[in-house]
Amino acid sequence: MKKILVFSFSFIGDAVLSTCVIQPLRAHFRNSHITFLVGPSASNILADDPQLDAVLIYDNRGEHAGLKGRLKLVQTLRREKYDRVVNLRDSLAARCLGTEHWGLVRGDRERHAVTRYLEVLSKHDVDITDAHPHLQLTESEHAKAHNYLAEADVTSERLLIGMHPGGNWEYKLWDAKKYAQLATALSTEKNASILLFAGPNERKLQSQVASMMDTPPILVETENLREVAALIAVCDVYIGNDTGPMHIAAAVGTPAVALFGSTNHIRSGPYGDKHTVVQSGMDLGCNPCHPGRNPGGCGAGSCAVIDGIAVKQVLDVVIGPVS
Repeated sequence: MKKILVFSFSFIGDAVLSTCVIQPLRAHFRNSHITFLVGPSASNILADDPQLDAVLIYDNRGEHAGLKGRLKLVQTLRREKYDRVVNLRDSLAARCLGTEHWGLVRGDRERHAVTRYLEVLSKHDVDITDAHPHLQLTESEHAKAHNYLAEADVTSERLLIGMHPGGNWEYKLWDAKKYAQLATALSTEKNASILLFAGPNERKLQSQVASMMDTPPILVETENLREVAALIAVCDVYIGNDTGPMHIAAAVGTPAVALFGSTNHIRSGPYGDKHTVVQSGMDLGCNPCHPGRNPGGCGAGSCAVIDGIAVKQVLDVVIGPVS
């Protein structure tokens, strides 16, 4: 048995994207034991994933902060005697474990993150054909999601739209009023049920959007990311900004309509052909500003490029696949 450690990420979306390496590693190294090293937030989505044998937490703001904390992490990991480390985050600590090291390929960064992660495997002759980010949900998690919808009186005959108006950076966000207008149009024109998602710090935004809708949505208030993933998995379409839940949608097979302005969709858009990136077409000369040296350097507090996306523009994209 080969013990493989994958250095994954702290942010939820990045960690979800990194799941693209699991199945190729499983196929190449039969009976391998795969451990993911992730941040505290990302551990909530991966800890109970049946694809993984173990998940370890790298807390760079807690016990692993600073040089002393990193040395502690290295010592802990060295004791596990891994046969191989797959270093997706280009971490120096991963190079100090005294084992075979597979690192990122230097070169053009203007590619999708998944492409770069899979390249780590392909340069070692691992077959990456059809590899993609994937979250494996359990039967009980699927059942809980269906029970939740049944209790909310959502019938399978109605179109189910998942919508998340939030995000971890104000420059990523489409206007709350436009989300409400879009949800109202989908409810009216397509008789859709709207699942309105929100992170733990986004309840005010969630309530704000709901209050502006003509038809009340179903407010998803769970903070359990596995439950969020299971609910997104039963949606016909997911709509949102450049956030972790957008990548969760793609990883559970739900078509995602992703709104981009300040961030680079080439590097961090939803991965796969069934998903759609919506942009306004505006070019202010500064977009995308993330990643970059001065994200949000305009100081405006919001991004005019993403705000330029019209409600009808998104509505047409959503209605097309479900018509």
